[in-house]
Amino acid sequence: MNEQNKAKNDPKTPESKAAGKGADNIVQLIALLEDRMQHFIDSESVDTNLTGKDRLRLTSAGVRNNGFIDKTFDIAHDNPEFLPPHFSIDQFTANIHRFEELRQLMLVLQQFQQMAANAFMQQADVCYRDALRVYGSLREQTRAKVPGAEPLFQALMTFFRSRRRPGAEPTEHELELDFNRLVHGKADGEIIVKNESPKMTEGVHKIVDDVHKSRAVIKESADVEVDG
Repeated sequence: MNEQNKAKNDPKTPESKAAGKGADNIVQLIALLEDRMQHFIDSESVDTNLTGKDRLRLTSAGVRNNGFIDKTFDIAHDNPEFLPPHFSIDQFTANIHRFEELRQLMLVLQQFQQMAANAFMQQADVCYRDALRVYGSLREQTRAKVPGAEPLFQALMTFFRSRRRPGAEPTEHELELDFNRLVHGKADGEIIVKNESPKMTEGVHKIVDDVHKSRAVIKESADVEVDG
């Protein structure tokens, strides 16, 4: 373990204290947001169970509709003599103010979400690199035949194996790789290709790729994935 990681893991170091403080701030922020969100739902009478059909019935405000609302408000405010009977300009004004506040709230939340997504991706990269270090250590210990290391390494190695959908035919690249493994004796199995061109009846095209990589080859491929 290098000095930087020692500093992060030692609860007495400034680095560790800063990391812990940052985690505490996030937990507090989540609690605050959840509390304010519930308050917002209650105060604004927000319907939290809108279905897809419900949303289609509502008219949102894109660029065109937003411009129509703003222009109509200006006309109504400057020309009250043309308003419909029993139409309240005061209520229209209050609705416009609430509309503008909600639009500003959406913009701020979108910015906040982008910042949170950026922070999440950065932290995910840090965690993935830490996981790769553990994986690499287990790989080396497996090669050195350290007791108990291989089962742990095998458990992690499954995440680096490509998986084919059940019933899906292999791609040309996959077939080429499997064929080369068979030819060079690096895998067990067989490849069967059956094709009948359509004539009076429907043709047949079938590919069976039943190739199994040996354990040594699997380890080699895993090494390439991680080291690359």
